[in-house]
Amino acid sequence: MSKKQLNLTYALRNGKITCISDVDSGLKCGCVCPSCGEPLIAKKGSKVMHHFSHYSGHNCEYGYETSLHLAAKEIISKAKTIVIPDVFLHFPDSYKKDELLCKAKEMQIDKVELEKHYDGIIPDIVLHKGNKKLFVEIFVTHRIDEEKLEKLRKANISTIEIDLSKRKDAITADELANVLLNNSEEKKWKYNVYAQQHLQRFYENADRRRFVSRGYALHIDNCPIKVRIYKGKPYANFMDNCLYCEYCISANSDDGILCSGRKRISTVKDFDIPEEKRIRDSEDMLSELRESAIAGGTCPNCGNALVKRHGEYGDFMGCSNYPHCRFTVSRDPKTGKIKTKA
Repeated sequence: MSKKQLNLTYALRNGKITCISDVDSGLKCGCVCPSCGEPLIAKKGSKVMHHFSHYSGHNCEYGYETSLHLAAKEIISKAKTIVIPDVFLHFPDSYKKDELLCKAKEMQIDKVELEKHYDGIIPDIVLHKGNKKLFVEIFVTHRIDEEKLEKLRKANISTIEIDLSKRKDAITADELANVLLNNSEEKKWKYNVYAQQHLQRFYENADRRRFVSRGYALHIDNCPIKVRIYKGKPYANFMDNCLYCEYCISANSDDGILCSGRKRISTVKDFDIPEEKRIRDSEDMLSELRESAIAGGTCPNCGNALVKRHGEYGDFMGCSNYPHCRFTVSRDPKTGKIKTKA
């Protein structure tokens, strides 16, 4: 949306940010543009949305953005508390679902600093609680770009971005305070130290597994959960098995993936479970899934249908994808037990 369409609803009066609803009409408002300093007229008729207009008719390019920035900073700087949003663990190079680490909660504010330099970063607002810092960025027309985000990662300081870019109409001081201070959709984490610590923990407990090219397929040999087996050797098809696997931590590589399957770590809670128990529970679950697939007439190795076949030792069920998949299942005539062969 063009900046010409955005109505100026906050201005400076006697050096303080003021809302259009709190001033008299016309030049009597005594306000100036927070960007260019030109005198403003408060237009408060009955047919148009209340807004400020430059006395000269000049269209100030950054007036709206600057006014909303100042208003937001004023509100937050006077607040004693602010609600920080839900913290999710996001796996940036994987199809794993985001995991909720901490629900939105109220944070006490001990001190507020505006536009203070921190190692090459100038955040809009810095909130202090004890010895911890929280950056707050107000997004009106320019969101945090990748360059600034990389600086935040290096500084390792949690940062929230509050998106006011979609506020096309006049927003009252009460409405703005609600967006800024309470739990709102406009408030998102751009970087969170707590989430990053957990992500790093996943990386440290994952194994690098290389691609093996076979024909048109990319395989991962020695799949730890044995999702496919060929001639007794476990493997996985990258596209069909790995990409959406709960243990695929990162797939952003030309030569392989990061896999946490060997240690059976899928969620943050798994770190609190002894490794032996994680593996035992996982094997039990995988065994149940394989048995369920067989009972349903599906090959547990590749997902194709099982078909009835006859061999020199009698009838058995074999994968319809033979010879690419050599899975068979039969019943021992003496013991009655199910026997499988990959």
